[in-house]
Amino acid sequence: MKKTIFSHSLSIFLTLFVLLLVSSCNDYGTEKNFNGTQLFYTSAVTERDADKLGAYFIDMGFADGDEKTVQLNKTGKTYEVRMVVKKGIEQDQEYKDNAKLLAAEISESVFDGANVDIHFCDEELNTLIVLPMATY
Repeated sequence: MKKTIFSHSLSIFLTLFVLLLVSSCNDYGTEKNFNGTQLFYTSAVTERDADKLGAYFIDMGFADGDEKTVQLNKTGKTYEVRMVVKKGIEQDQEYKDNAKLLAAEISESVFDGANVDIHFCDEELNTLIVLPMATY
């Protein structure tokens, strides 16, 4: 009888531990992979949106086999392309300017002219800086 009670207690403990572990994990959305680029997309966008962005990344050479992490989200009418960057990149003006141009290109090539912001993010996809698309 002691073994059964112990087994039951252990089972409950392990179940609670797993639930705690799962609930403490960040939910970045549904994951897809495009030639080494890990692309998460949230429930605010469609899988088709994610596929179009992934195909664009492959076509432009961004998805080149090297590991990268990107998240696609949408707030209101603005798409957010959230990219993990190396620490300090968010301070580099050249990278910031290029990201704004990239946002404009993604807007035209992928999302039919919709607003696009690029978010430079840390490894946990926390936004470091928001870069709205360049306007011409």
